[in-house]
Amino acid sequence: AEGLDTVSLDILKDDLDVLGKSFDAVVYALSAGGGGDDAYRAAYAEGPARIARWAERVGVRALVLTSSTGVYRQDGEVDETSPAGGDGPSDQLVAGEQAILQSTVPLRVVLRLGGLYGPGRHYLLDQLRRGERTVGGRVDHWINYLHRDDAAEAVLAACVAPIGQDVLNVTDGHPLTKEDLARWICKRIGGASPVFDASAPAGPRAQRSSRVQPNRLVQSTRIRAGLGWKPLYSDVREGLEPIIRGLGL
Repeated sequence: AEGLDTVSLDILKDDLDVLGKSFDAVVYALSAGGGGDDAYRAAYAEGPARIARWAERVGVRALVLTSSTGVYRQDGEVDETSPAGGDGPSDQLVAGEQAILQSTVPLRVVLRLGGLYGPGRHYLLDQLRRGERTVGGRVDHWINYLHRDDAAEAVLAACVAPIGQDVLNVTDGHPLTKEDLARWICKRIGGASPVFDASAPAGPRAQRSSRVQPNRLVQSTRIRAGLGWKPLYSDVREGLEPIIRGLGL
């Protein structure tokens, strides 16, 4: 992007000092991108630990990690005090969170983001637009959505938070089931109603994971009270509306 300098490096192997030292805030937002246990460990545990050590050395004021609401163990209602970890990916995420929170950087914030969607990231809308109206997998579970732009605003708010440490859930606060979302999309764009088949393939994320799809309601009032953040898009339907209009539907 214009006005930005880019540096490509291996977060675990390369000398991080090539990044320079004039940073007020650093945001760690790396994804494993699949690749199994080694990729999860590298991206979610070892990477944050190395970044934290570097940030301490160069005098960074604020260190923000984007984690996931997927770290929670149980279904039902959860908040930031609920138990986290318990399987491979979640354990690696929690290890990375702890590396950030235990560092000596003055401000350390972990943002546990909900299910991200936004421009270019709306597989269910794409599927239904193609006329593929069979929706697979579990559809009665709650999904805690978060628009991409609202996630970015949460990161910016975290970078200027009061000094200290915190763990914050970030969702739009209005969970929706996959069934309800599919029905709404079909009604909005027209055409046949969706058909639900639990034996049919689920979405791409579910297909990449062997984990049972969770059914939890994530409470995210803490970031609103603590940082004054609130989502621009109050639920996923509101967030998808401009995308649908942009597609001429």
